[in-house]
Amino acid sequence: MTTSPTSGFGPRSRGVWCSEAGPGGLWRLAGAGFDWVSVDLQHGRYDRRELLEAARGWLGPAELVVRVPALDPPSIGLALDAGAAAVVVPQVEDAAQARAAVEAAHYPPLGRRSAGQLGPTWGGPTRDEVLCAVMVESAAALSDVEAIAAVPGVGMVFVGPNDLSLSLGTTVDALLEDRSPGSPLARITAACAAAGVPVGAYGGDPATAERFRAHGVDCLAVATDLWITQAGAAAALG
Repeated sequence: MTTSPTSGFGPRSRGVWCSEAGPGGLWRLAGAGFDWVSVDLQHGRYDRRELLEAARGWLGPAELVVRVPALDPPSIGLALDAGAAAVVVPQVEDAAQARAAVEAAHYPPLGRRSAGQLGPTWGGPTRDEVLCAVMVESAAALSDVEAIAAVPGVGMVFVGPNDLSLSLGTTVDALLEDRSPGSPLARITAACAAAGVPVGAYGGDPATAERFRAHGVDCLAVATDLWITQAGAAAALG
């Protein structure tokens, strides 16, 4: 990579997106040099028990990030009570839904998060330095992205390229090839720059992540647990 990463889930960071790795695999990835490790509860294999097991044994140094299954306050609260540094909320389509995500992720006065007794391994039940990232991954969200990015408490706009390209009737490759001033990625990055909010994206592999970086997106999932397994196997056999 050409840009030096910072620590944690934020600008100039590199993470790994996990859908199948068990707790032990997640712990090893957390110590492998990534800035963050995302546990995917929307499309991954994880249930509540596995999330709690992984979170309770988390030693870092990478931050634990959780993509929750939906804009669902109990799921958001569970991830944060377990000790996640950030939640990624999928399928946020407008500013009202972005406000609902922020409220679920933060204690009063900013939000309405309930103070549970689960107790993470680091931080504490009153910890509120969490980051709420909302996913822009539909034509509807793109049409309201300026308002979404401007919602107080939105810590990041995270691009979901697969669903966004499907919703726009195009492909991820075409989305990344479009460098016109009015392109979807240009509109998202401009909206976030105006709001002072970082932009993240799911790359899935280093080459795709670099293409996002060329658009000004620099919080990137540069690999997945499955890609790492496949790349490692190819290297061993090659």
